[in-house]
Amino acid sequence: MVGHAAYLLLKDYKHSHSYREHTDVVGVHLKDKVNQTMAVALSDVESLVFEVIEELLETVDTDFEDELAGPVLLVADLGFSSIDFVQMIVSIEEKLGTKVGFQDMLMQDGKYVEDLSLGQVVDFTLQRLSNPVASAAPVQVSAPVAVESAGPTITEDDVARFTTLIKPRKAAGVTPSGGKNPRAVFVLSPPRSGSTLLRVMLAGNPELFAPPELHVLSYASMDERRADLDGERGDQLREGAVRSLMQTRGWSAEQARALIEDCEARGEGTGDFYARLQADLGGRLLVDKTPTYAFSVDILRQAENYFDDPLYIHLVRHPCGMIRSYEESDLTRMMPLMMKSSEFSSAAVAEMIWLLSNRNIMQFAEQVPSQRWCSVSYEQIVSDPQAQMTRLCDFMGVNYHQDMIHPYSDNNARMTDGVDSSSKMSGDLKFHLHSQIDPAAASRWRQFCSESMLGQPTLALLDQIDAGLAKVRM
Repeated sequence: MVGHAAYLLLKDYKHSHSYREHTDVVGVHLKDKVNQTMAVALSDVESLVFEVIEELLETVDTDFEDELAGPVLLVADLGFSSIDFVQMIVSIEEKLGTKVGFQDMLMQDGKYVEDLSLGQVVDFTLQRLSNPVASAAPVQVSAPVAVESAGPTITEDDVARFTTLIKPRKAAGVTPSGGKNPRAVFVLSPPRSGSTLLRVMLAGNPELFAPPELHVLSYASMDERRADLDGERGDQLREGAVRSLMQTRGWSAEQARALIEDCEARGEGTGDFYARLQADLGGRLLVDKTPTYAFSVDILRQAENYFDDPLYIHLVRHPCGMIRSYEESDLTRMMPLMMKSSEFSSAAVAEMIWLLSNRNIMQFAEQVPSQRWCSVSYEQIVSDPQAQMTRLCDFMGVNYHQDMIHPYSDNNARMTDGVDSSSKMSGDLKFHLHSQIDPAAASRWRQFCSESMLGQPTLALLDQIDAGLAKVRM
């Protein structure tokens, strides 16, 4: 552990303009050293980490007023949540301009750590910068262990009660004013099913435009979208459309937001807003991956009204993997936007979201010609990414591109850098914890869960899905 004295910062200085200038210079200095594979100094690393922590403390609800020091704990002392951990990591890597492989710091013996000290973060960062080969190594996962059911499983009665908690979505939008928009691709899945990874992989293909979650199809008009996604939690969900305009038009965030605000003020239809996005794509195929579309069959049907023969990719994941990912994330704080509060456990909520979303998607699939539908599993993608990307490219009628299987490169082109910073990317922030596709992720849930924990409705649908092309039991 790095000594306590090495971490003390003067309160007045750390809030000053001079301090900010100093840490900006340190970030550039460190990035240059990393790029040139030069030795990195402890003092530079600690300055950068402390800068990131100071920035995050401005947004974290905390009573911490002491000076930062090595023994200070991120959770117990600073009040960090799991998302704050990810934001810290993303900001550090953004300033360094390189992946560090923080997954190894956060996960030990197959489980996420409950807390970390600032000294541990600095030590780990310094170690990885001094030995960059280690950050590229895949995470080692312990052998699966037997897990018994922890309590009662969900029933159809539970599912019926849960359905009433989901906010109704009719999305009765009108056909775009210029007629149906050109073909687009929709990735349909429950949350926490690996859709961010798939989206970023597709974004590596120059014939596709795969932005962060748009949250557009769920609404009839842009003003309705603004009203529903207003507030701190909804702000992040609106950023995908902003980032899309920044990318296609070379705009600043302020310019992109100004256009969207004008669309909202005029009550522009969401079909017309899609037309705006597609007009700037130069023939590229738009890919919209927004998991909450699967909360309603009516929302899914809207794609048929807006687009000319749209294509659909049904992304599935084993329910235990999705449940484990849901519980590890801080997704529950976003759920009030989509559903009313309930007394169900987080595991039960996750399972029923998996069940209802996939039921809706499969019900909608019955109304779509088979040549416009393709199913794939998260497990297949991480186990054999090239074969699955080739299959999806054939389905979409585009050429396969080798960059698709290297999703952790070129953050700007793939729009993983967010609007104001990577830590505010719309989608799965935990994407940033990794440095490469990890095949072990397909079955890591087996250390903590088992199918005996699932209800009969879920098991029945799992059997149906696994019997098709999208294998999830791997």
